[in-house]
Amino acid sequence: MRTKFKVWAEPFINEHPEVMCPFDKLNEQGSYYLEIGSGKGQFLLDMALKFPELNFIGVERNVTCAGFTAKKLVENEIKNAKLVFADAGQITPSINSGSIEGIFLNFSDPWPKKRHTKRRLTSESFLKEYYRILKSGGHLVFKTDNYDLFTYSLEVISDSSFKLLEANYSYDGKDEFDATTEYEKSFREEGQPIYRLVLEKV
Repeated sequence: MRTKFKVWAEPFINEHPEVMCPFDKLNEQGSYYLEIGSGKGQFLLDMALKFPELNFIGVERNVTCAGFTAKKLVENEIKNAKLVFADAGQITPSINSGSIEGIFLNFSDPWPKKRHTKRRLTSESFLKEYYRILKSGGHLVFKTDNYDLFTYSLEVISDSSFKLLEANYSYDGKDEFDATTEYEKSFREEGQPIYRLVLEKV
């Protein structure tokens, strides 16, 4: 589902630097959880509200989605979440090793064509970066509606350094340390199964 371009998004982002974090400043943010591909920001907002004692950073490359996220953070006066307007491939190499509490991948682009395999956020190169930046014992949580991306991810994970804690083919959304994204809400209303993986850095 492609988000329709909104002309107000980029000006709004520029007007509210208080909720934005330049990717070269990520290592100055202290201890935080990272959501890669934050979409319109509902997950990021709800997690920040549910866990005010924790810090969250969302990464989003689409300017309109980033605008929606920034708007949510501003309107709700969120202090414990920030947004990085950048591509995931740009930001992960700049993050210190062993510094991230946890990583969320929510309904990432499946990049279904074989020639685009390396762009998938659960490809081998991305998994290696996630493992590097996570703290020992930190979790990577992946949710998708796309069965092919789910099975692909399972295969790649089997050759990674991660320990697989959960491979759920029909996730009910009841994990306390979770929130529902805009896409997830729509998929559940349509009766679409939600697939979920939970990995641990050991």
